[in-house]
Amino acid sequence: MSHHHMALPAPDRGWILASGGTETGRDAHLRDLVGNRGDVLVAYPAACVSTFVVELPPVEEALHESMIRAQVDKRGLAGKGSALIDYERVDRHERGETFAVRVVADPPAEVILPTAGGYQTSAAVVGATLPQAGAILWREQGRLVLGVFLNGIPAHVQILSGKPELGKALATEVNLILLGLKGESVFETSAPRELVLALENVEEKGLIELRSVLSIPVRSERPRFPPKADARERLLPADVVNHRRRRRSGVRNLALLAVGLIVYTVVGVWVWKDAKVTEREIESLERRLAIIQPDVERVQLVEERWRSLEPAFEKNLFPIVQLSRITSALPGSGVVVREYRTTGRDIRIRGQARDVQLANRLLEDLQGMDGFERYEWSMPNPRVERNNTATFEIQGKLKHEGTDN
Repeated sequence: MSHHHMALPAPDRGWILASGGTETGRDAHLRDLVGNRGDVLVAYPAACVSTFVVELPPVEEALHESMIRAQVDKRGLAGKGSALIDYERVDRHERGETFAVRVVADPPAEVILPTAGGYQTSAAVVGATLPQAGAILWREQGRLVLGVFLNGIPAHVQILSGKPELGKALATEVNLILLGLKGESVFETSAPRELVLALENVEEKGLIELRSVLSIPVRSERPRFPPKADARERLLPADVVNHRRRRRSGVRNLALLAVGLIVYTVVGVWVWKDAKVTEREIESLERRLAIIQPDVERVQLVEERWRSLEPAFEKNLFPIVQLSRITSALPGSGVVVREYRTTGRDIRIRGQARDVQLANRLLEDLQGMDGFERYEWSMPNPRVERNNTATFEIQGKLKHEGTDN
């Protein structure tokens, strides 16, 4: 991701805030300079970063990271196990591939900003201003830094040990560094052809001495800031990653809460409207019921009167008719009726049979008799007496009696 706002190590002590290629602020402390902004790319100072090249044999791309980490461990740069390791391919050939590796073993606490937009190395930012340069010399936090680039990517970055001024001593140290790099096969074919001085206020005397001793030509360029720079995800400190995760989680929770509130509001409005409709329907039904209630009461009164008079008009409810039918249902012998009671609607027959089978037979005959089809007949289990006779009680009730009450 590209960023237009960058926090870079200043040539002297402190930090510079640049935006769109122009300096917009400067402060001794990074946190005071950036504040809580979340769009700033922070450049690691060269003193925090170890940069070197690694040549890998032809292998699957999935193995590159583990092989590079092995090289980092071999050089003793893993720190406490939380080292940030970034790498980029700078060359590909028949023997394999060459990667430029950058390791931030223990990021200083002052450089870690949880709200930072991204991270990059200062060498990569400087190289973006001079993409064609093979070697660049710049001043960073009071020290001179030499960067050797391959295809615009920093392949070797070293803080010079001498005094931060141009002269023969500086040229000698640079010559030794460039001579040592020739041991790497990638630098044999891509050795820097000139040194670019990205410094302010270059003294002519020091420049002449530097050129007289340095093994490659020297060119002076006014230092500037790139309009934008790309962040490297692998260089993000753990605190920044955790802060982003919490922020995403918080945004997701707020979104879910907002959706939940919207759904709750919609459902609440729908329930309220439905309740209002139901309430109006209930009120309408109550009004209609109040209108027809007198008629209902009159119908119920008429029905009650008819039921009280029905036995006097309905032949099948006459006691004598019912008794005649019961008598005709009795078998020739073996069953005696001791008691017969009727209200027209309810019939109760008590008697004694020679055995339980005859009592059940009487019940079956009553159930199938014409004129008694309106009745529901039932009989509890007969009681067997000592002489093996069975005392029974048969009850008959009009079917559906009372369902319309």
